[in-house]
Amino acid sequence: MPTHRFERPVGLCGCCPAPGKPLLIRYDFGQIDWPPAEGNRGLWRYAPLLPVSEPFEGYASDVGSTPSVRYDELGRELSLDLWIKSEGANPSGSFKDRGLAMAVALGHGCGAKRFCLPTQGNAGVAAALFSSRMRMPPCLVYMPEGYAESPYRRAAEHFGAEVRLHGPNIAASGRQMRDEFAEDLAAGKLTDLSTFFEPGRLEGKKTMGLEIFEQFADPGLPDFIFYPAGGGTGLVGIWKAIEELTQLGQIPATASLPRMIAVQSTQCAPIVRSFHAGHEEVEPVESQGTIADGLDVPGAIMGHEILRVLRDSGGTAVEVTEDAIRAAYTRLGQWGINCGYEGAA
Repeated sequence: MPTHRFERPVGLCGCCPAPGKPLLIRYDFGQIDWPPAEGNRGLWRYAPLLPVSEPFEGYASDVGSTPSVRYDELGRELSLDLWIKSEGANPSGSFKDRGLAMAVALGHGCGAKRFCLPTQGNAGVAAALFSSRMRMPPCLVYMPEGYAESPYRRAAEHFGAEVRLHGPNIAASGRQMRDEFAEDLAAGKLTDLSTFFEPGRLEGKKTMGLEIFEQFADPGLPDFIFYPAGGGTGLVGIWKAIEELTQLGQIPATASLPRMIAVQSTQCAPIVRSFHAGHEEVEPVESQGTIADGLDVPGAIMGHEILRVLRDSGGTAVEVTEDAIRAAYTRLGQWGINCGYEGAA
């Protein structure tokens, strides 16, 4: 399982001001054979553009390869050719499996001993699932106090996680985790899998973009990709895939590329506010709380890259009210479309 001679897990850049900046994985495109050879399943279908080999057969062969489904009736109502990428088919039921499967595999290959992260839901479940599959010590998962009786806690514990509760949101949970386990994190006894705190999650989420390219290669990529953005890993990952495929010559330089649209709740919209204010970084906000748990992220450590993606793609950022999210959730249910509040946004 080659990891390019890294002898310890890759975290935030240590030469940047604390807590450090995220590191990105770049590839030598002259050494990559594309399209990839047949045979691998799940995420590792795209092995030439991934940072680590699959640890063992079956580790994540059930992750990814999700359908993009065309919804003609709803599309006609909205005057759109509308497709929805259905991520609920992943083993723990969400797109988080992509990022955490890759993060756990990369971290393990670089010598990680145990993983930890704060979560408001699916990420903690996915981290626990893949820690279990890797036969590692139980993942340490911090959740906000309001999640004591949540299905997320039950699911994480089902996969062996040690769950601790602290604070009103993911930012507070993360601060507590890093304060309480500062020595273990510094000594390498724990590896932090928080959003953008290591490069593997982004590479796993990138596979959504690789799949979209395959699914829409003929007649062409979508005009717009709407993405409900909390930490923004998937939004950055989809665009990273598009940029890499362009450098590989798979997407012509003259091709029309999708405009990326970040969607947030008016109750917690740091990306929207910073984008329209013309900032280079995402300025944190004080969250007012939102029913879309995955959007209740008041800051973004990779905010500069999120804003770059929106601008380079000719996209934008929009915020929607809680009432609009509830109404859309109900409406999608009436259409028979399974989603969470984030997708409804």
